[in-house]
Amino acid sequence: MFHWAARCHFGAFIRVTLLLTMIQSHAYAQVGINAQPDPNPEIPLPAWVTPPEKVILPPATAAISPNGLRAAWAAADQKDLLTATRGSAGSPWAAPQRLLTIRGAIHKIVFSPDGLRIAYENERSWKGNGAPDDHWEFICVYDMPTAQISYVDPSFNFDTDPSWSGDGKEIAFTRKVMGRPDERLTRPVVQLKHGAWTPPERRADERFTIAQILGAPFVYPPGSSGDGMALAFVTREAKSRNLYFMQIDNHARLLASYSGDDGQELAEPPALSRTGAAVAYVRGGAVNRQGDAPNPTAMPDPPKQDIWIIGTKGKDLPRLLAEGHDPMFTADDRYVLWRDHDNVMAASLSWNKGRLLGIGEPEEFLTGRRESLVFSPDGEKVAYQRGDGVEIYDFASKIAVVIPHGDDVDQGPVWSSDGRTIAFRREPANAQDLVRNACGSERYCGPVVSTTPWAIWTVSVSDLLHPRRIWQANPGVGSVFYPLDQSYSPATRGAELLWSKLGKIIFPWEGDGWRHLYAVPAEGGDVKLLTPGDGEVETAALTRDGRAVVYATNIGDLGRRHISEVSLDNRSVRRLTAGEKDQWSPIPLAGGNLAYVNAGWDEPPKVVVRSANGNTRAAEFPKAPSNFPSALLVKPQLVSFPAADGQTAYGQLFVPAHSDGCGILFSHGGIRRQMLPGFHYMDAYAYLYEMNQYLASRGCVVLSVEYRSSIMRGEAFRDAPGWGFAGNSELRDFVGAAEWLKSHEQVDPNRIGVYGLSWGGYMTAELLAQHSDIFKAGFDMAGVHDSADPSYAKNGALAHLSSWTSPIFLAQGDDDMNVDFNQGTLLARALQAQRPSVELRQEAFPGQTHEIFLTFEQLVSLYAEGSDWIVDHLKAK
Repeated sequence: MFHWAARCHFGAFIRVTLLLTMIQSHAYAQVGINAQPDPNPEIPLPAWVTPPEKVILPPATAAISPNGLRAAWAAADQKDLLTATRGSAGSPWAAPQRLLTIRGAIHKIVFSPDGLRIAYENERSWKGNGAPDDHWEFICVYDMPTAQISYVDPSFNFDTDPSWSGDGKEIAFTRKVMGRPDERLTRPVVQLKHGAWTPPERRADERFTIAQILGAPFVYPPGSSGDGMALAFVTREAKSRNLYFMQIDNHARLLASYSGDDGQELAEPPALSRTGAAVAYVRGGAVNRQGDAPNPTAMPDPPKQDIWIIGTKGKDLPRLLAEGHDPMFTADDRYVLWRDHDNVMAASLSWNKGRLLGIGEPEEFLTGRRESLVFSPDGEKVAYQRGDGVEIYDFASKIAVVIPHGDDVDQGPVWSSDGRTIAFRREPANAQDLVRNACGSERYCGPVVSTTPWAIWTVSVSDLLHPRRIWQANPGVGSVFYPLDQSYSPATRGAELLWSKLGKIIFPWEGDGWRHLYAVPAEGGDVKLLTPGDGEVETAALTRDGRAVVYATNIGDLGRRHISEVSLDNRSVRRLTAGEKDQWSPIPLAGGNLAYVNAGWDEPPKVVVRSANGNTRAAEFPKAPSNFPSALLVKPQLVSFPAADGQTAYGQLFVPAHSDGCGILFSHGGIRRQMLPGFHYMDAYAYLYEMNQYLASRGCVVLSVEYRSSIMRGEAFRDAPGWGFAGNSELRDFVGAAEWLKSHEQVDPNRIGVYGLSWGGYMTAELLAQHSDIFKAGFDMAGVHDSADPSYAKNGALAHLSSWTSPIFLAQGDDDMNVDFNQGTLLARALQAQRPSVELRQEAFPGQTHEIFLTFEQLVSLYAEGSDWIVDHLKAK
């Protein structure tokens, strides 16, 4: 019997909210389909909506259109742009209406000469602390007939004081850069036509276009139903984001499709009900610190992150559940749960002959932020993280009990198969327990160990106040918990401990310098190594009978990923996949079947189902488009080479069929990443792999560098001394890579460039600043350029501006939640003020997130412009 905590009903509120949303959507749709531009366009409300009794007059500061019939002004919060109209110059103003809501603040509103467009300053900030580098300003234009917002030459600077040209085709504005005189610029106003965009045409030196290869479908790891009989997975296919469903003995079929390229992700792995009769998924990106969801297409009504549910039987349509994320079904399919800000919400589900019939009103299930919800096997209790501790909530008694943890941090609860006990890991809470070898208080500088090693604890559900420790890590290497990368597999997300039906707890530990799986009896005792060999385990899951573990690993093939299985009875290991392709995200299914994702160097990812006897069948969908240039790709070579200090670094080498003499180094980000000699399991890095292939097709030898501090090559390589802000020791890997590349017969030593994303952008800026004699051009996407770490002052790019001479293309989305946008503003403004002779191209993307890929249009445009920039500069040399 499933019981609920105290309920708080929001049905009426949600109905009103949805009603208002429908009204606004209707209003803007009407504006967007006017056959002829109206100099005084109305935004009508349905006749059955009662207008407000109090008419608000335009303030004295409102901007007035040239014909005097429309006023526009910012609301009190400066986020909403309001407007009012009147029939003649002397008649009263109609009730005001909202035109748009925008991130940041609206200032200085100016009508176009024809009165159909409104330009304004859009001030934005990140932390709001008043520091100049935390603020920037764009010039925006709102087009009333189409209800679309566009930006005028967005950059990392302060753009202010817009004014229109007489013909309304251009806008003049003032660009402010601290340390240099203000500059008055004039730029054309580009009218956006979302959905009508076409990729750029082929250049003379292209074997295929960047749009052709970026259009390859990307498949996210699938989720499975509770009974292990069905899968669902999300894809990105050029302008479309799609949701597929498949029974494990049948073909995949399209369940829902979003083809508008509006920048709204299908953001998380889908959740399936126990029988697979319904799928819940999230549409829209996570909100930033200001509470704004990503809005790369500048929609006047800002998008939200919403949860949708669709039945898989018949021809159901998606149904909006509520705003939120992290959906999950209860084991009995009676409820769906999700997170909404700091609360856990729930809605009841009704079924008819196995088909989803209805969804109840959203209700508050648990108040307050909770992480890693795990239901007990009987569904009567739930364990979760809350703050620094682990709690267990009992539905019958409606009581939550916190497991005592003192000053420590408890995380990652997991239930025993009988539901009588939970296990969790315990770590010290205080930073002083960590010892960073040979680097004092600085970060990123070598092996990190703990004076209080992490441990595994268990507690009986009948006696939650007395947990006991069953195992503790040894001092030294492995004393700080190093988790698996479970976030990439929905079947194992957040599950770092696995409790088998044989009474063993499986956990990751790098006590021997590699992240391996170990097993310890639930009652305590000796640990046993399960996955021997050089290499590491990346994701892992218990088989459905609980007697084995399947895992993705590079053991035996350090540059790739394959799937292996280890028996918990006798610790025997067998490799399930091998070869030149990569496989990842294994998900055990019913009947001994196994799902995973498979990709090659010339084959985009596909979901594969492997039967118990070893036969494999790939999902029929998605299919690569007919113009995907599979036959024109080059096979990357796994290579190693000496760094400048004699250490060994690694990489993937792309040698073009026809070289033009240019050489390009690619730096991945992360920092904790490893590229593959083929399509990657992360979307951003799949696109960057495609970029490497494209650059090779343009005649450049490309070397993707696996530098020290990268993953999957052991603790000594990942925590190498002096890496990062503490010394930039990884730069020696890139200098060594450039020297090694110079010796290649197809590379001109004087024509080498570098590019990268995130930490790869950091590497790019560092190399250009300190080694412009080697690197002749760079493309820096969302790079890190400053830090509070004191050592950065002597090691960062900003400390080496005086030696920087090579040109750079700097790009970043201003809704970046991984690297603050002020990292780009700091570098752009420093170069403009202190090194004006350095050729700088800057491209800011309002509303885009860290990877700058939310719309296919902007992804293609950025990669096309960035590749043109670096290739053209190197070929000019």
